[in-house]
Amino acid sequence: MPRRRRRGDQRGNRPLRAPARRRGGGVQGNRPDRQMSRPAPSPPAAGSPPRVLVMGGGVAGLTAAAVFARCGLTVSLVERAARLGGHAARLSCKATSGCVHCGACLLEAALQAVRAMPQVTVHLAASARIRRRGGAFSFELDPACGPGPGAPAKEAAAVFLATGFSAFSPAERPLGWGVFANVLTNLELEDRLRAEGRLTRPSDGRVPGRVAFIQCVGSRNAQIGHLWCSAFCCAAALRAARKIRHLHPETEITVFYIDLQSVGRAPDAFLEECRRGLRLIRAVPGEALGAADGGIRLTWFDDAGRMSLEEAFDLVVLSAGMQPPADLAETLAPLGLPRDSFGFAAEEGDRVFAAGSVRRPMTIAEAIADSRRAARRLLAALGWEGPRADPAFDPVPKAAAASGAQPAPPRREGGR
Repeated sequence: MPRRRRRGDQRGNRPLRAPARRRGGGVQGNRPDRQMSRPAPSPPAAGSPPRVLVMGGGVAGLTAAAVFARCGLTVSLVERAARLGGHAARLSCKATSGCVHCGACLLEAALQAVRAMPQVTVHLAASARIRRRGGAFSFELDPACGPGPGAPAKEAAAVFLATGFSAFSPAERPLGWGVFANVLTNLELEDRLRAEGRLTRPSDGRVPGRVAFIQCVGSRNAQIGHLWCSAFCCAAALRAARKIRHLHPETEITVFYIDLQSVGRAPDAFLEECRRGLRLIRAVPGEALGAADGGIRLTWFDDAGRMSLEEAFDLVVLSAGMQPPADLAETLAPLGLPRDSFGFAAEEGDRVFAAGSVRRPMTIAEAIADSRRAARRLLAALGWEGPRADPAFDPVPKAAAASGAQPAPPRREGGR
């Protein structure tokens, strides 16, 4: 048990034991709450450790909750969805002949760590109304999903924000999503691969003969004010494409891109392997039209030939980028945490710390590493002893290094 350093009156509540932990995933975040009378906060128990409110039950929130619990703090983890895991719970394993370090399996390690911590109380299908009380916070759970009307508010010494991201809606682009059944987003592709273990077309259940991936949908786009790179799309699309080729060797796959991010610890070797099995075209299709038999016709401009080209594909996958949650401004208001120039949450404020993709686009391994760094800063702000190295607890060091947890600069090809 770590020793507590004396620093003012930093006391929390006794933890409530959560019901049986639930497995799975969902989209994390907060939602507006109904107006109701505010009962007085529960009085702190003498000598009890500080409580930390963790907002979001995705991989970043789970990682931080386990760190805090392991250090002896009381943790209330609030997740708006009915299951833990966030977007990461939708991802499929991309292993072919061996592990490709896609990071999909890291979520299970984070879930297991939290399940083993009795100091963590999980509130699912719930949101928290938060108020500042001097140097700390009080919060109440949504009574429709939480403990019920009249339940006392709780006090928290600090708030850890890990509410994740919203996926860009391709309905705003002329690429056929929502119009043609065989145009999917990257997360919808993940759902199908995870559920079926193979790839079939939504329209007729057949294995597609020709698949096209279109990168940077909703990212790196000045017209809509999304100038950022979503960081995970390149690696995810290339690994998914190679997985599909592994499952269906007869399927031809084309990847349309602007630039390609470096992938893994040997990016040149990885890209060369991709070129051997995939067709990589540096262009962005401008339009998708319906074709016979449920196919999709894509048109794009070929810089080398100075001409417009058109081809038909059986299935099109749009790599929809990350963007800030739609309700982020409302979430940040009671916390006093500002937003950055792109609209994501700032890194930290007064006893408020943000981590994961609510702060900027990042991969699963990056989100885990970012969460652990932010958790250590929160512990330091409370004057609480930080965690010791524990390979059995921490899935990040080996996995993150292999998955490329540190952001890599874009790999540029051609003349741009």
